[in-house]
Amino acid sequence: MTALVPMNEIEFNRIMEGEQEHYASEKVKAGTWTEEEALDKSKETFDQLLPNGLHTANHHFLSIQINHENIGYFWYHFDPDHKQKEAFIYNFLIFEVNQGKGLGKSALQELEIYLRDQGVHKLSLHVFGHNQRAIHLYNRLKFETTDLHMSKYL
Repeated sequence: MTALVPMNEIEFNRIMEGEQEHYASEKVKAGTWTEEEALDKSKETFDQLLPNGLHTANHHFLSIQINHENIGYFWYHFDPDHKQKEAFIYNFLIFEVNQGKGLGKSALQELEIYLRDQGVHKLSLHVFGHNQRAIHLYNRLKFETTDLHMSKYL
């Protein structure tokens, strides 16, 4: 059974460096940033989003566990005063060794239950257009496209 456990400071610090590098890489793949500027811009973005790190208001970090073993994590934002009671997933990761086993689907389903219990009525996220595997998963779980940014290189 999948369990969602609040992340501790050690886990948070361990994933944050990887988060910044991953986000920089995704922005380069998307054509938004150059490789030269990506890591600095990513760190700047994270500093703005999480001025108090793990303890930043309304940001939540959950380890995804099976049999007390961490298999991934969620990072989401939820402000209980938000008019639509909407939570936003900043990142969701199943560690590579655990991918392809249906664990992402079960983790997201568990998160939905967890968030409903917290008073969330709507769950949103962003996915990069080149991440077809994630898009397929979100479509299977009935996420709907609400905005679509498109680009064309000339």
